[in-house]
Amino acid sequence: MLRLSWFISMGISLFGVMIIQHFFTMKPDETANAGNLGALGIALVAPFILLSLFITYRFFVESSRHARDHIMRMIYLVFGVALLVVFAFYANGYKEDVLTNLGGDTKTPGSQIYGFPLLNEYTNSTFINFYTFGIVHTISGLIGTIVGIVLPAKQADIDQ
Repeated sequence: MLRLSWFISMGISLFGVMIIQHFFTMKPDETANAGNLGALGIALVAPFILLSLFITYRFFVESSRHARDHIMRMIYLVFGVALLVVFAFYANGYKEDVLTNLGGDTKTPGSQIYGFPLLNEYTNSTFINFYTFGIVHTISGLIGTIVGIVLPAKQADIDQ
């Protein structure tokens, strides 16, 4: 049952993040009159993302806690670290692509975002996207795996 709730929460929160990213990639001149639509999306999706992070943590705690062999626990740990590195690599590439398409950064005169802070209507999608969703969920799963390894289940819990 925990696995099913994990899949459902991941799907709902990923769908919400993809909608927020779509709103953040709309051109500012289209949304300036109506405000930032992505901020409204964050307010609506944040509880689902927090719940999904908790369920991810709980799933990996229970899964690593009840793993009968130590190899499975180490697979969770190694795969989680590798996934974190992959997500970080692609997130950095995505950020560089967005800044390159905008003509530089906030310190380069002539770029579209010159004089703006790092988080603005042009660069919002670099902070809320699939990669950051993956990074925070991978970190949540890694923390859950480490807790499950450090505090393994008691024999009475396994028998139930």
